[in-house]
Amino acid sequence: MLFSDLFVNTLPIIFFYMFLYNLTLIGFFWLLLSYYNSTLKTIYSLNTFSFDSSYLLFLTIFLFSLAGVPPFMGFFSKIYLLNLLVEQNFFLLYSLFIILLIFGLYFYMQNLRFLHSTNLNNNSKSFLRNERKPFVLFYFTTFLSFFLVNGVFFTEDILFYFT
Repeated sequence: MLFSDLFVNTLPIIFFYMFLYNLTLIGFFWLLLSYYNSTLKTIYSLNTFSFDSSYLLFLTIFLFSLAGVPPFMGFFSKIYLLNLLVEQNFFLLYSLFIILLIFGLYFYMQNLRFLHSTNLNNNSKSFLRNERKPFVLFYFTTFLSFFLVNGVFFTEDILFYFT
């Protein structure tokens, strides 16, 4: 009986974390692949993003959510998972998860620093370069960014629906 109760309470939180993380990764890589350019061969080629581009804004939102910065949904999914580990007395797994979170946060922040610091000289407007974005990509990234920023209002409803 104890095992089934643990399983029923744990499974929605783990699925919520994995679903949100995978959805953010899909948005992040879809955005990168939609910006495909013949010169985009290495990570240093990403310095062609301009500061006024919506690509850079959406990439920043996705990376902040993946890193678990507090106002974004990635933070709350990680908090739910950490709370679950503490409630079930998995302190070794909790400490391992904290260490991995710190390494991941460092990695994501280094990528953000690179994206925002490599093109200080490139301040061209996106309409001058004639950037054309597919409508599906625009609507998906806009919806996903809205959900990642304002999703804290929906988390209780989502977790209540799955339990």
